[in-house]
Amino acid sequence: MQEIDAILQQYTAKGKLPCAFGAAVTRENGLVYVGSAGLKDIEIRESKVHNDSVLAFYSCTKAITATALLILLEDGLVSSIDDPVELYVPDIKEIRVLEKFDENNKPILVEAKNKATIRHLLTHTAGFSYTLFSSKYKTLLETTGAGNVLNSTWEDFKTPFIFEPGTKWHYGIGIDWVGKIVYEVSGMSLGDFCKKRIFEPLGAKSLTFARDAKQIQESVEIHQRDLIDSSKLTPLRNIPKTEPEFHAGGQGCYGTISDYMKFLEIFLHDGKSPQTGAQILRPETVHKYSFTNLLPEGVKITNTLEHSDPLLSNVVTFLDDVPADEKGWTANFYKIYRELPTGRGKNSLSWAGLSNLYYWIDIERGVAGIFATQLFPFADPVALAASNDFETAVYQHLLPVEDA
Repeated sequence: MQEIDAILQQYTAKGKLPCAFGAAVTRENGLVYVGSAGLKDIEIRESKVHNDSVLAFYSCTKAITATALLILLEDGLVSSIDDPVELYVPDIKEIRVLEKFDENNKPILVEAKNKATIRHLLTHTAGFSYTLFSSKYKTLLETTGAGNVLNSTWEDFKTPFIFEPGTKWHYGIGIDWVGKIVYEVSGMSLGDFCKKRIFEPLGAKSLTFARDAKQIQESVEIHQRDLIDSSKLTPLRNIPKTEPEFHAGGQGCYGTISDYMKFLEIFLHDGKSPQTGAQILRPETVHKYSFTNLLPEGVKITNTLEHSDPLLSNVVTFLDDVPADEKGWTANFYKIYRELPTGRGKNSLSWAGLSNLYYWIDIERGVAGIFATQLFPFADPVALAASNDFETAVYQHLLPVEDA
């Protein structure tokens, strides 16, 4: 434990990161590590974080929202992931393909030839993007004001496709549309549905899409690394803390790191919580949808994400570290077929969150973990190094020798 504590302390002691959190579970022993270091607000020296500090999970939310959709599939309220989205959310009929901009930067939109399906939304092949990963979306935001998803209003998610649905992979807001399906089908807000069917059965009391006053008080501030002086970190205290108008399935969950691990842990146990005994997803659902590559036929994850907003993201290159034939996308996760140098086994599942959170689930070796800070822009080199060091230490110090 001390070796892992030292990693968190090393990266926060001199302000390299504002804070650092780590947690890990194993299939055999449950929660084997949770730790934290640093400050909630780097400008307030007495604001030390603790293991129950509340984090913004950003895109770590996506796996939860996909799980909610799979529950509806099990319930028979969604018939197939290959259903057209319009059967559940008619708003998708309004979405066109953004072909280009004219000389006045007015978007030229054309009718989509293909209908977007739930599979496309889940696997980031519907044609949606983000302003931080698309110059088209960035121009759209700057000229029309559309697409600022951090506002968390439904209108901000009704942005154009940048290619025909089902033809390419590109990371975007598809899971927010999945969250809208959950809302329309269940008649409950995404937060209420997840609370009833996922969070409460797991005993994950802190997980929420709408923080109460106590949780806001316990929340860690998001920080910004200066683009010129990389040693300078500034707390962004202007990020809204009130309940959002729309519970964004791609980014809207908050909570403690140990409660998030209660969610990840179910995938080491075929959809069942080893702590409460709650069966969140059936084993057959987990294996068919959560563990299996669901990319449309002929589509591979081949492209580096475009770099269009340096305040929110650095150039993302970690997807390119794995050849296209050795990776895929399940209903919930990014899947890597080969082993990794950290000690991670084959066919691992993983993803990340905008404020530099990185998690993984190693089904082969029976371990899952997360490293987290609260810092923009995404893919921060220091945070990536810390995450890599943390994951490596988990395999070195927390797994039995025969498994490590």
